[in-house]
Amino acid sequence: MPKLIRRARHVGVAAALACLSLSLVNTNATAATAPSGQVAAGPHWSVTRVAGGFAVNLHLDRQLPVTAGIPTLSVDGRNLGPATESADGTSLSLVTTDPSVADASSVTTDALATATDTSSRPGGRGTATVPGATPSVLPADPAAPGRHKVTEGIYDFGDQAIPLLNIGGTRGELEGKLYLPDSRGPKPLVVFLHGRHSSCYGSGKPNPAGWPCTTSPASTEQRFPIPSFLGYDAPARALASNGYAVVSISANAINATDNQRAADYGAQARGELILDTLRMLQKADTGRPAVYHDTFTDRDVSLAQALTGDLTPRDLIGQFDLDDVGIMGHSRGGEGVTAASTLNDALPVKQQFGIKAVLPLAPVDYDRISLPNVATATILPYCDGDVENLMGQHIVDDSRHAFDDNVLRSAVLVQGANHNYFNTIWTPGGWPSGTSDDWASLATGANDPVCDPTSPTTTRLTPTQQVAVETAYVAGFFRLTLGDEKQFQPLFDGSDTLPASASFAHVSVTATQPADSRSDLQTFEHPDPAVRVSGPATAQVCQDMGGTGGVTVTPPQPYCTTTLNEAAVPHWSPAQWAWDVPSSPMLHMTWSAADGQVRVTVPPADRNISRYQQLSVKMAADEFVTTGTDVTLTVVDGKGRTWSAPVSSLNPAAVTRMAGVSSPWLRKVILQQVTVPTSALRTLDLRDIREVRFTGAQGADASAAGGVYLSDLSAENRAVGARVPVQQAAVDIVPTSVEEGSAPSTAQIAAVLSKPVGHQVTAYVSVFGSTTATAGSAMQKVTFTPGRTCVAVTVPTYGDTLPSTTASTSFKVSATDVSGGVMGDSGFGTLTVREDDGVTGGTPAPAVGTQGNACAEYAASLKPGRLTVKGLPLPGRSLTVTASGYRPGESIALALGTTPLGPVLADPHGRITTTVTLPADTPAGPTELTAKGAGSAYTTHATLLVLPTHPTHH
Repeated sequence: MPKLIRRARHVGVAAALACLSLSLVNTNATAATAPSGQVAAGPHWSVTRVAGGFAVNLHLDRQLPVTAGIPTLSVDGRNLGPATESADGTSLSLVTTDPSVADASSVTTDALATATDTSSRPGGRGTATVPGATPSVLPADPAAPGRHKVTEGIYDFGDQAIPLLNIGGTRGELEGKLYLPDSRGPKPLVVFLHGRHSSCYGSGKPNPAGWPCTTSPASTEQRFPIPSFLGYDAPARALASNGYAVVSISANAINATDNQRAADYGAQARGELILDTLRMLQKADTGRPAVYHDTFTDRDVSLAQALTGDLTPRDLIGQFDLDDVGIMGHSRGGEGVTAASTLNDALPVKQQFGIKAVLPLAPVDYDRISLPNVATATILPYCDGDVENLMGQHIVDDSRHAFDDNVLRSAVLVQGANHNYFNTIWTPGGWPSGTSDDWASLATGANDPVCDPTSPTTTRLTPTQQVAVETAYVAGFFRLTLGDEKQFQPLFDGSDTLPASASFAHVSVTATQPADSRSDLQTFEHPDPAVRVSGPATAQVCQDMGGTGGVTVTPPQPYCTTTLNEAAVPHWSPAQWAWDVPSSPMLHMTWSAADGQVRVTVPPADRNISRYQQLSVKMAADEFVTTGTDVTLTVVDGKGRTWSAPVSSLNPAAVTRMAGVSSPWLRKVILQQVTVPTSALRTLDLRDIREVRFTGAQGADASAAGGVYLSDLSAENRAVGARVPVQQAAVDIVPTSVEEGSAPSTAQIAAVLSKPVGHQVTAYVSVFGSTTATAGSAMQKVTFTPGRTCVAVTVPTYGDTLPSTTASTSFKVSATDVSGGVMGDSGFGTLTVREDDGVTGGTPAPAVGTQGNACAEYAASLKPGRLTVKGLPLPGRSLTVTASGYRPGESIALALGTTPLGPVLADPHGRITTTVTLPADTPAGPTELTAKGAGSAYTTHATLLVLPTHPTHH
C-alpha cells in the first residue's frame, strides 16, 4: 500500500478518505483480478471500501453458535468492536472509518475461536485422543440471554467488616457484585465464590499481616486488591437475564491468611462468609438496616454507603428468595461452598437458608467434606494444572451413599479445560497481575500434547471456549435446580447431551440419581456373595491408592492402584487433611481370556425394574490397559432370556484409557456412565430381571486380557429430587492436652456429636504428625450408634526423658468424611502435648495431669462443678477452697472474676484444697470464684458475696 495511505491515519477523516480514493485508483490499476473496491483479502475474509469507510467481512466455515456474548472482529489482533451476524449465521461484518484496516494481514473473531478453532478444541485435531459417543445437542441453551434487563452494582462494607470463622481472629471484607433482573418479586438467588488467588498487587510493600493490602487507610503504598469476584460475569449475566438474582463475593482476606491461620486452610471461613452474605442480603431484602463496622477505617458502613453502581438499597427490597438458594465455588471456593452447605444444615431449621444446590467448580477437597441434602454438580477440568488430581471427585463419591437423601449428584468432566480460565480475572489479559495458563506453567508434563495449547493435537479449550462451557453448565445447573427448568436436566443426569453454546466441547457426566428414583442392585463397595466369577477372571473389591504418594495404612481391601501418579486417580488420591481415610471402594475385574466373566445376582426385592427408565453402571478401563479394552454387558431375566451389547457401543470412554501421552498427571482413570434404556430390553421380562453379567472381550490392545473398575449398578429414573429442610447432627473434635510422658504411650481425643439422633453416624478422625515426633499419625473410624454423642478415640503418643526448647506442641486433628451427619464448625481440633522434662531457655507450661476418659472429661467440662469455700469473704482475708473432679496432677487456675489468684496442683485423686487471699481492693458485692483445670478444662465455681470492709449498721 502506498505511503500516502499510511499517513492518512494522522489527518482528518475527510482528508484521509480523499487520499484513500486516490490511492485506490492507483492500486486497482495494478490489481486487475481484485473485486471492485477490495483493498485487502485473505482466504476467508476481505476488507472493502464503502461510503464513509471500510467494510470488514469474515466468512465462517460453520454456523455461529448462539451465545450470550456479542461477536467481535479483530484486524491483526486489534479488536475493532461488535460485528453484525448474517441471517444464516455464517458470516460477520462491520464498518469502520479506521484506514489502517486497508493494511490488514488477518481478520479474526473470538466468536470464531469458540465455533471453529479446531486446533484448540475437542473434535478438531485432538479428536483421536478423546474417545466417546457422539453427543446430542440440547435444543434449549442455558447460556442464551433471557428477556430481562440486568442491573449491576458493587457493595463494599470495608476491608475488615466481619469476623472470619476459624481463621485466628482475622476480620475480612464484605464485598461483592450484584446482578439483578428487572422482574418483580423474590427471585432464586445464586452466590458465586472465587478461589484462592493473590489478594493484592502493586508496587508497594506487602502488608506484613497479609490483609488489608495497605498497612493503614492513609498509606501511600500503591497496593490494591485483585477483584477476583469480577471474574464470573458471563454465567452471572446469563442467569440474571433469565430471572435469577446473582451475587459474586470477594474472599481476599481469607486468601491472604488461610494457609497461615486456618486449620482447614480456610474452608469453613469461606463457608461462613457465604452465610454472612446471605444474612446481609436478608436484611437488605426486608429493608432492615445493614450496617457493619469496618475496624480498618474504624467507621460504621451502611448499605447506602456500601453500594455503588446502578443499585440503591431500595432496589434490593423484596428481591431475594432465600428459601431458593444455589451456591457456586471455584477452586478453594469449591470446598468453601461445601462447607457453607454443611454449616447451614447444622443450624436449627428456622435459622437455615434454603440452599438447594451446590456447584463446586474445579474444587479442592482437602477436608473430605461429605455433602448431604443438596443437588450437587462437581465440574472437573481434565487439564487442571493447579488441582491436578481433580480431588472434587471425592465430593460426589463420599456423599452419594452416605445419606438417604433425595438429590441428584453429578460429576461433570470437561476435556481440555484448565483451572484458571473459568475466572476471567485470572486469565492472561484479564488483569495486570496474577494471570496464567496454569497447565502451561507446570514444571513437569506441561508439554503433553493433550493439554499443551501449542500442540497440533491438543484438546485444550481457548479462554473464550472455556467460559462458554462454564456459562452453559453453571447457568444450566441452577436453572434446573432452583427454577425447575427441566429442559436442562439432560446436562446433569448422565445423558450424553451438550448445550448448543458449548457443542464444540467434550464433556462427560456421571450421575447418581436421587434415592427415591433408583434401586441399587449392587454398589460393589463391599465383598458380596451375589457377585460371582466365572471362567478366567478375577473380581476384588478394592479401595485407596497405594505406592508412591498413596495412603500410609494398609486398607482392609486391596489397593485399587499402586503404579499411577495420584493426579491420575481422582477417585483414590489422598486428601490433605484426611490422608488415610478410605476412598471410593469399587470392584476391580480382570480377565485373562475373552470368556472371563463377573455375574451379579439381582436381589429378589429389586428384580422388577419395569418402572425404571434405564439400567446404569459406572466403569473405567484399569491402569494396565494400554489403550482400550471391551466388556460385554448382558442382562438375564427369570426365564433365562438374555440381552447383550458391548460397552464400546454404549459408551466407548468407559472401556478406553483417557487421553495423555507424556504427563504422569494424565491418562486419568475416572469412572464413566454406561446406561441401557429399559426400552431396549423389550425382549425380557422387566418384572423379573435375575442377573447382570460383565464378560471380558478382546479390545483395542489386541489382547484377550483386560481389566475394568465397576461401580454403582442401578435401575434408575432420571430425576433431580429435592432438599428436605432438616437439622443435621454435627461431628466436632474437642481440643485436649496431655503430658509428654517418658515412653511411647497413648492419649484420647473426644469426637462429639452435636445432638443425639436415631440413626448411625460415622466419621474418620485423623491426627497429623510424624511417628518420630511428639504425637504419632493416626486414623480411626468412629461410629455414633443411635443416641450416642461422644466417642473416645485412642491415638499414639511419643514420650522421652529429654528437655526441649518448646513448652508444648499442638497436632492437628480432623473429623472428615462424615456419613449420616456433617462436619461441625469445630471439625478441626488439636491434641496438645506438654513438655514435661523441662524447657531449655524457657518456662514450662502448666501441668496438664493424667488424662482420664476423654468423653467423661468432655461431659464434665460442660457442667461446672461446685467449689466449696470456707471463711469470711472480706477483702484481705484468707479463704479455704476445696473441689474435686480434676485430673490427677493437673494445674488448676484460680480466679476471682478476671483477677487470677494463682495456680494449685490437683492431688493424685483429682482434688484440691488450698487457701486463697482475697485482694485488698476487692469491691463489695457478688463475684465469681472459679477454678479451671489446665488439662481437663473442668471448671468449678462458687458465688461469693464479698462484704464491705467497714459495714454500715442500722
